[in-house]
Amino acid sequence: MVKQFSIFLENKPGRLSSVIDLFERNQIRVLAMGIAEAGNYGIVRCILDAPERAAEVLRNANTAVNLVEVVIIEMKDLYSAVKVLGDKGINVDYAYTMDMGRIVIKVDDESKAKKVLSEAGIRTY
Repeated sequence: MVKQFSIFLENKPGRLSSVIDLFERNQIRVLAMGIAEAGNYGIVRCILDAPERAAEVLRNANTAVNLVEVVIIEMKDLYSAVKVLGDKGINVDYAYTMDMGRIVIKVDDESKAKKVLSEAGIRTY
């Protein structure tokens, strides 16, 4: 399973830069990122190449963060994947793209999603 970080930040200039700078100084690479605005705050959702180190770095910086498991599929499989998930009663909470033609999907049941996608011949990461 892939861990996604949800980082809660004030919605003001420089806050995102400070987090990205924190990653850079600790040699943590961002593999995928999406930002949702919610008034005075925003949620930065990202996949990082060193999740354990990133969690420690964010904790030490007193940054509010939540970790969840997500499913990653190839963009070319999007149509089939969302059909399979919908047919099996699995809800897609949100999704965003990442590098190499892949898409990050947050569903309400990650284990079941990976199982039904695998049974349908759809590769997950």
